[in-house]
Amino acid sequence: MTDARRLRTDLSLRASGVLLLAIATTAIHTLARLYSAPGALAFLLATIGFVCASAGAMLLVVGGHIHDPVRISARWQRAR
Repeated sequence: MTDARRLRTDLSLRASGVLLLAIATTAIHTLARLYSAPGALAFLLATIGFVCASAGAMLLVVGGHIHDPVRISARWQRAR
């Protein structure tokens, strides 16, 4: 991969992380403004907020390094 392509991939992943955090903020803010009893909408908004905040924070912090290979201990590798 060229450096320009890596930079573009890294920046686009981080930008999508910021977008997911914005969606999470909107969902949690909308959830906080609900005054009714908890229902399906409240659980849906909480789920959207949690999932988007988790994925957005991960993408914002890790960026393009999400594709880096990870070494696995011999203990957890598949048996031959």
